[in-house]
Amino acid sequence: MVKAPGSEKPSLRKGSWAPEEDRKLIAYIRRYGIWNWSEMPKYAGLLRCGKSCRLRWMNYLRPDIRRGNFTQEEDETIIKLHEQLGN
Repeated sequence: MVKAPGSEKPSLRKGSWAPEEDRKLIAYIRRYGIWNWSEMPKYAGLLRCGKSCRLRWMNYLRPDIRRGNFTQEEDETIIKLHEQLGN
C-alpha cells in the first residue's frame, strides 16, 4: 500500500517540556477550557499528542495542585487512620 502524497503527519515532540510549551498549554486552557485532548494540541500550537498534553496538565500545571510536605494536621490524620485501619 502506498501513502498519498502530503498525508504524512508532522513528527510529534517527545521528552521534556519546554517552558514555552507550558505557557502555550496554560494560555490555551485558560482561554478556551478543556474540550478535546486529542484535538487541542493542534489548536494550541503544540507538536505534542493529546495524551502528553493531558498528563502535563493533570500532573504538573493545574493551578489546584498542591506540592510540598503534609501539614501537622494531615500527618496526625494519617497516623490515626493507620492505627484504626492498618495498611
